[in-house]
Amino acid sequence: MPFSATRDAETYWRSRYGLPPGEDSRPASGARPRRRNPLLFRSVGGIFSPWSPRRRVWLAAFALAAGGAAVAYLAFRDIDEPVAAGAAETATGSYAGGAGIAGQAAEPDFAALLGEFAAAREASLIALDGYLLTDGEGFRAEWLEATVRLQSATDAIGRQSATWTDGRKLVQLVEMQRIVGRLLAEQSAVAAIVGTPNRYPGLQLFNEDVRPALDEAQAICAEVLTAMLADSSPEDAVAIDPVARLRGDLDDLRAALTKYIAASGETAQPATASAANFATLLETIGNVRRTAPAAVQPKIDRLAFLVDTAEKKLERIFALRASQRWDYADYAFQTRTVPLAEKLRDITAEWEKAA
Repeated sequence: MPFSATRDAETYWRSRYGLPPGEDSRPASGARPRRRNPLLFRSVGGIFSPWSPRRRVWLAAFALAAGGAAVAYLAFRDIDEPVAAGAAETATGSYAGGAGIAGQAAEPDFAALLGEFAAAREASLIALDGYLLTDGEGFRAEWLEATVRLQSATDAIGRQSATWTDGRKLVQLVEMQRIVGRLLAEQSAVAAIVGTPNRYPGLQLFNEDVRPALDEAQAICAEVLTAMLADSSPEDAVAIDPVARLRGDLDDLRAALTKYIAASGETAQPATASAANFATLLETIGNVRRTAPAAVQPKIDRLAFLVDTAEKKLERIFALRASQRWDYADYAFQTRTVPLAEKLRDITAEWEKAA
């Protein structure tokens, strides 16, 4: 917009752009402000002559004021017009290009979301299964990545559901979200026991309870035999013979169980660990106690307790070995995570048909 070339205009634009005040912008100290006349320039001293030095100074001041106002106007126009143009362009761009921006931030269409969800679900199962088979860190990393993808796809479907109008579909979405949470929790529990003793509870029970009991029983049997031989005569062979056979039977039992535990796949229960054989062992221990010196009888009582304890623990181990729970990680994977994944397949399959 144009501005009149007056001292007021000059003072305004000079102050705005940091220029020094013009000669006529302030009255001299003690002087009254001067007033402009269309025809004459008056001052306290009278009328100026047209070509007097004071008149020329006055005209120069006037020209300076007019020039300053013109420069200020041009500067103002150059500054404001780009700002206005930029604002207009921004406003236009946000209006005309709004669809483009929204397109970048918008979620993919529903079919694409279902595809990503299904792919992430299958990837999590395959990677976790690979981790179970190999105990490999690469499969574990793939499984973790797949779980992140699965949760992200679930969240994206949840955000898109804000526009759904099908009540059944919304109810299925809530169920799907619950199942995804359970699936991820079950998968995490399975992955947490891979590579730990908890994966094989039967093996853990054998290593922590049965093997130490048999080791101690063998050591006690050897101590009893040594004590009886230390003070023996040829007539004592009848009493020592059962102890020697008991030591051999315990060695055979321990060796058979170690082989059985280490075997892969389905393996027949060792005959030496049968209930009948354990009954024979306990009967032999009882007979040995009746003929053994009194000093070793407490050790024989401890021996009987250890053999009885080993038999009871072995019953649990044999039951686990005969079931899918022997490898508990694989059992949990097959019976807890796979069915949840199947439920998710059923829900998404119905959505795909309705799409």
